[in-house]
Amino acid sequence: MQKIRVMTLNLGGGEKNFTGSPEQTENKAEALVQLLEEIKPDIFGVQEIAHYIDADGITHSMVDRIHTDCGFQHAFYGETLSMKRHMQVKKDLMVNGLFNDWWDWSKGNAIFSNIAFSRLSDTNKVGVPRNVPLFQPVSYEGSRDTDPRYVILTRLKQAPYPFVLNLHLTTLVGERGENAWSEVVDAARITRSQQISGVISLVEKHVLIPQLPMILMGDFNASADEYTLRDMLEQEHGILQLKPEDSIATHPRAGAVDHIYFFPAKRLVDYNCFIVSTPLSHMISDHLPVVADITIQ
Repeated sequence: MQKIRVMTLNLGGGEKNFTGSPEQTENKAEALVQLLEEIKPDIFGVQEIAHYIDADGITHSMVDRIHTDCGFQHAFYGETLSMKRHMQVKKDLMVNGLFNDWWDWSKGNAIFSNIAFSRLSDTNKVGVPRNVPLFQPVSYEGSRDTDPRYVILTRLKQAPYPFVLNLHLTTLVGERGENAWSEVVDAARITRSQQISGVISLVEKHVLIPQLPMILMGDFNASADEYTLRDMLEQEHGILQLKPEDSIATHPRAGAVDHIYFFPAKRLVDYNCFIVSTPLSHMISDHLPVVADITIQ
């Protein structure tokens, strides 16, 4: 039996991590470190974490900061977007980086752990997480509509050796708010369903069919009652949402879009899930962290 505390948080975009005054950036980093010291997750999944390499070749990395200052023993960064691979003049951050002589800038997802990662096929050996594409545009056009989307896949080297997935699904410009376009809303939901279909295809043979334990977390950009999650994950494949004790929005405009799921239900002994809504968590991002204490057999 394994007891584990899992936490997921969208840091709110690379732009918010590394623009503005150095003092503001430092304050956000210090707030995140303090929050992690209070929550003490065993596994921390992050979306939209960023780093850049400045004109002198020095890397400024939030991944390194969290890894070092929070004492996580293991960390993995999965790039989704970068200046080198996706340079786009419509992206202000990339243009500003160019004129600041940055060698590169990138954002992506990351996973931090106090439990070693194992190979996916052999839990007796140390492994490295994989960064798997769910959506890759033909051409990046500088907006969220064409942001590449990935899922990090790993496995923990501690019995019962659960698989852990950390992802960030698509949202489209014009999908949110009072003036949302119905055509855009429908297109966004279809896109997310295609990406979740990709996740299912990824794990079906090696995780779902043999009924191995799996934790799925991240920013789904969808409420739990959207078809993509309610039908495709829960009803069709038995991937259970760990429902927070407080039903509050994790994002001020998008609603409750950050979630933690578990599979299979028969391996779940107990859980407690909650959303961290404190002055400290509001300082860090426009998203709120979701935390789950999970007991797995």
